[in-house]
Amino acid sequence: MLLPSLATLGQLTGPAESIFGLGLGIGVGIFLLFFTLIGAALGLFVFWVWMLIDCAQAPEDPANNRVAWILILVFTHWLGALLYFLIVRQPRINRARRSNSLSSPPFPPSAA
Repeated sequence: MLLPSLATLGQLTGPAESIFGLGLGIGVGIFLLFFTLIGAALGLFVFWVWMLIDCAQAPEDPANNRVAWILILVFTHWLGALLYFLIVRQPRINRARRSNSLSSPPFPPSAA
């Protein structure tokens, strides 16, 4: 008589455990999604501040309108930072690398 009651008890607690597991899974999923979004937002904010500082400290260039880019960065946030990175910063870094590689000798001078 004890065995049928345990089987009935198992049937009653089965769905409750699956509902608890489902709720726990959804809760963990929401928790991970929340912190992933917070991490992405923090990363985009840091990237935006980095591009804003880079724009403000960039050497004066006639083709680079600093004030316009600062306004673009301030009003468009991470999208403007991405545009600045691709349109202004990367070409400037590439030009600096090319000029440094052309001006420096390929081998260090010998001591002899």
